[in-house]
Amino acid sequence: MSFNGSIAEDVLKHADIVKVIGSYLTLVKQGKNYKAVCPFHDDTNPSLTISPEKQFFKCFVCGTGGNAITFVQKYEHISFPEAVKKVADICDYHPEGLEKYSKPVKVDERKQELLKCLYDLNLYYQFAINTPEGKEGLDYLESRKLDNSYRSKYKLGYAPKDGKATIEFLLKKGHSIKTIEDTGIARMVSVGNYRDMNEGRVTFPICDIDGNVIGFSARRLVNDDSAKYMNTPETYLFHKTNNLYNIHIAKDAAKIKGYIYVCEGFMDVYALSKIGIDAAVAIMGTALTSEHIQILRSLNVEIRLCLDGDLPGQSAMMKICRNLSRSGINYRVVDNQGSDRDPDEILNEDGKVALEEYLNKLVGPTDFALNYYLRSNPLKTNEEKKTLIKEFLPILAKINSQIELDNYLRKLEKITGFDVESIRDVVKKARMNVGSGESFNKAVFQNFHPEREALQKLVTAERELLYQMSQSKAAVDFYEQKIGGFYDDVYRAIANYMVEYAETHENMDLNGVMVLVEENNLSNKDEILDDLTSLVSETHPKNCSEQLLENLLDTINDEKSRITNEDILAESLEGKSEIEKARIIAEFRRREMAKKK
Repeated sequence: MSFNGSIAEDVLKHADIVKVIGSYLTLVKQGKNYKAVCPFHDDTNPSLTISPEKQFFKCFVCGTGGNAITFVQKYEHISFPEAVKKVADICDYHPEGLEKYSKPVKVDERKQELLKCLYDLNLYYQFAINTPEGKEGLDYLESRKLDNSYRSKYKLGYAPKDGKATIEFLLKKGHSIKTIEDTGIARMVSVGNYRDMNEGRVTFPICDIDGNVIGFSARRLVNDDSAKYMNTPETYLFHKTNNLYNIHIAKDAAKIKGYIYVCEGFMDVYALSKIGIDAAVAIMGTALTSEHIQILRSLNVEIRLCLDGDLPGQSAMMKICRNLSRSGINYRVVDNQGSDRDPDEILNEDGKVALEEYLNKLVGPTDFALNYYLRSNPLKTNEEKKTLIKEFLPILAKINSQIELDNYLRKLEKITGFDVESIRDVVKKARMNVGSGESFNKAVFQNFHPEREALQKLVTAERELLYQMSQSKAAVDFYEQKIGGFYDDVYRAIANYMVEYAETHENMDLNGVMVLVEENNLSNKDEILDDLTSLVSETHPKNCSEQLLENLLDTINDEKSRITNEDILAESLEGKSEIEKARIIAEFRRREMAKKK
């Protein structure tokens, strides 16, 4: 029977396209219309326009458009009648005859067989944990403070050590060996001989969004060479990339709370549940995929990321943040201040209030990213640092609050070592280019070399000390004892010749140092001699006092601390021959080893 078009028209007359699309996407009001990140192409800037007046949507980048029904049809990849029914449900309008023309649900027989098998298997596991053999598993769960109410809520169980008996139980329940194999739990030890891959382990069932068991994660109870957790492999039902642990419980709780926490593992979900937060899911040790994001987007609530505070956890969080930002989802991050404790540990060690305070320390994506770079310092080269500035530039250019902007600029200064005014200048330049067709492009950065400005104080202090060394052996001794090596490779070479000259002469003489340079066939000999002669013609303090040397030392140490060792090496190698590069690298490694002794 064909679908009655008048019903669809009736639904559209009573539908609010803003409400419909808003149940899937985050909308921002702009004048009479609304804007959103388009889900139908790889959109980063909101290009989808929704018109409440015309009840149409249109993406002016990929060209996709239509009404509320066509949006749902395209977004959920469902039939037209199904989309009409969905829009009617969202708008709470159900005209007579709608159910009659809805597309009948096609039963997936294979899926139903697998679900029934897994349902029976999980009941078996839940029964087994209360048997004498299952006490070991029961003791483990109770040690994790998971009492009977939590074991029942999350359907936790125990797989008996006799894995062959588990298979026989399922066969007696009427499931074929093919069905048992297809669930992913059967392990063939020999031809025709199958055992349960979860045998002897505590079982954590993984459910789909409707609450059906589709797989397991099983934890070992003995310390042996086996994997700590055994997970169901990819099956017809179970795909790790599009399933979130506890989504069947969390989805409804999230709509009530207005947010959902994305955690690392099962125990984190349980910890949040113990303090009354059921709106929590776990990514089960995998990356947050585009499928996961689609599931979270459909909830239309704020996402709160709560992953481990160690470096791997924070790095994973950074990747997730990039993906969520690209998708246009509203999200914040639990700011764990570098703590490596997870929610379960916080709850057990410090109690409910401490965990609540921890979960409510939420920061926006920009603050989290800057704090991440401040703590981990993963940027090694000037190019990486400039790339970071480029990534943040669109955000910085839109900030109107001077206090907020100054806060971010100071953090970027600490992260990169670039002078704050240099970063401020490029932000101003970006703002001037907005709307001109070249915003945030190469033109903004063509003369952006903050690393050179950051080095100015350091190089000036080194040159001043070099001059004092040319005049006084006391300055040479000071250099050897407290400096050991300059940042600038030419200055470093000159200093080495001065040290060599001072070892055999009572007084310093630049002409004598030049002779030493001339005697060596160096690729940069002319550059060294030019710098030596320039020192003579420059104006420098005449008296080489102890206070002057200490002041120079303070400046050199302060400026060096802003530049990573790898930056120093990279800058030193620029424009050098292969032989000279080898010499510089050897010298660099020698000094690094000496520091560690």
